[in-house]
Amino acid sequence: MDALNTFSQERLPEGAVVVLVILASDKTSLLQFSGDQEVWPMYLTLGNISKDIQHQLLKHAAILITYLPISKLECFTQDIQSAEHYCLFRYCMTQVLEPLVSAGQDGVEITCPDHQGGGMHPIVATYIADFPEQCLIACCMENCCPKCTIGCDKYGDMRTSVPCKQDQQSNTCSCTPRVN
Repeated sequence: MDALNTFSQERLPEGAVVVLVILASDKTSLLQFSGDQEVWPMYLTLGNISKDIQHQLLKHAAILITYLPISKLECFTQDIQSAEHYCLFRYCMTQVLEPLVSAGQDGVEITCPDHQGGGMHPIVATYIADFPEQCLIACCMENCCPKCTIGCDKYGDMRTSVPCKQDQQSNTCSCTPRVN
């Protein structure tokens, strides 16, 4: 995976390994339980677990790490609700992923099933999301592409699309959430 290109195995101490982390989320309605309420569960699994095991719910290969808040943000005016929605999502993701960032940089001591110890460096490699969530992650409107720099007026024209670079994407959503 490309995540290993940015985090070289040679930079790690002897016995340490890079563990690829896969995140997944999908907005879920709770119509039967509480009216129009929605929750946004986020799951974590590891890249070295076989997909046959990952797809078996009883194997517990994926764990629920958080519920992201879904708010109508009625305290804001209609013209800034969308921007505040992006800011809230970004703030929550920062809070949820902060332990993974420090663990990826510093490593975490683990004991493997063969009773050998070593350092594990978890790196987020993939985020599985549907199209609306991809747009939320990329901080772009849903009528634009979250993966390339094509304008909304040329959407669907594969000849003019250029993949987005990380520095371009991070500049699209620069906000400071209003959290008390």
